[in-house]
Amino acid sequence: MRSKWIVCLLLLFAVGCSNKPATTEKSNKPAAATKIKASQPKSKPKTILETFKKSSKKQLQYYALGDSLSVGLFSDNQNTRFSTLFTKSLEDKTDKQVVESNTSSVGKTVTNFGIDHVQEVIAKHPDIVTVEFGTNDAAYGVDPVNVNNFVTNLNSVISELKHQTKAEIILMTCWSPSNGKYITNDQVYDQKIKEIGQKYQVPVVDLSTIWKNNPNVTKNDLGISSVYNIQKDEFHPNQSGHQAIADLLIKTVEETKAN
Repeated sequence: MRSKWIVCLLLLFAVGCSNKPATTEKSNKPAAATKIKASQPKSKPKTILETFKKSSKKQLQYYALGDSLSVGLFSDNQNTRFSTLFTKSLEDKTDKQVVESNTSSVGKTVTNFGIDHVQEVIAKHPDIVTVEFGTNDAAYGVDPVNVNNFVTNLNSVISELKHQTKAEIILMTCWSPSNGKYITNDQVYDQKIKEIGQKYQVPVVDLSTIWKNNPNVTKNDLGISSVYNIQKDEFHPNQSGHQAIADLLIKTVEETKAN
């Protein structure tokens, strides 16, 4: 009898062991790698021209503020002055209507004209503005009072345009014939214009790249202009000069990043 009990105990022990849960082994499989999304390449900033082309606006407003150069002396007619040629180029390249407004006057400076008319520009809600002063200031001299007035007032014009409009602004440097007597003065004012352009991140069109060593762009006959009712000179750009200025402006909007 005793041997039978021993056999039974051994059988029960064997059954109990077989019912123990199996030990869970750690998986050696590596955890699934976290998927990292490839960063999308940032789109390049659009140029002024590209921004205008993609704008939902059907019509763009361009405002020219300046002196006799912006008036148009001495283009063949008012439709071929640089500001109007630039307007036509903008229309062609954006497939939009571009309306030109022009407030400019012969012999004026930013101090005695530009600063007084900036609110007229702002009231038009322009998309693009050209500001062209310095040529007459340079003729008045480089004394500290004149230069400081120029810097203060041009700075105010650009600041007001920057803060009160959404316009793209283009500054323009001084104009001169290639042998002009104010070239040294022009360089002083051009430097100030470029400093203001850099301060406000505004492109500056350097007109000296047109007239320097190129007397052909100021070669005019000395007769009375039937268009502007004033005697022609060899200081202001002729039609070739106006075309070159318009071409430089359109190149600027094609290459400059929009603000």
